[in-house]
Amino acid sequence: MPKYFELKGGLVVALLLIMTAIIGSLFIVLGPKATEKNPGVVHLGVRYTDEMSLSFNQHGKTGPGAKIEIIAPDGTVAYTHENLRIGRNLMPLQGIPDGRYSARLSAPGYQSRQVPIIVEGRMINPPRDAEFERGTHADYNMIGVRFEPVAEASRVKPDDRAE
Repeated sequence: MPKYFELKGGLVVALLLIMTAIIGSLFIVLGPKATEKNPGVVHLGVRYTDEMSLSFNQHGKTGPGAKIEIIAPDGTVAYTHENLRIGRNLMPLQGIPDGRYSARLSAPGYQSRQVPIIVEGRMINPPRDAEFERGTHADYNMIGVRFEPVAEASRVKPDDRAE
């Protein structure tokens, strides 16, 4: 009867620990070098208040194509990212100096939205005391916006009327 090599439980555990140590040390040594070269990633959520309407079908599944502009305090545009689709979009965050900015999100035929942000390295954060416009939100590396059509945004809503 032929004899087969049989791995005992203790040997398997020892081999797994050794492999984990080797791979973990590679992550520790090579990890910071890899992340220094990669840009930060900002998650952008884009929705439209009328996306379930019949008239919205003219834009297709991706919507009318929104864009985000990162605006410096002096009014210059520091970064632009276009062709944002409905749902989650990923935007690289690179080449923007640290500091306070305003993120202006716009789409053709829809009211533009402004979100105050702070750029810190490869991350964005909202200021602690930030108050967001209706239909906008920002958090750690995330911006969300719900666009309203220009005609709908200019209408007076019943709860906004002065009595």
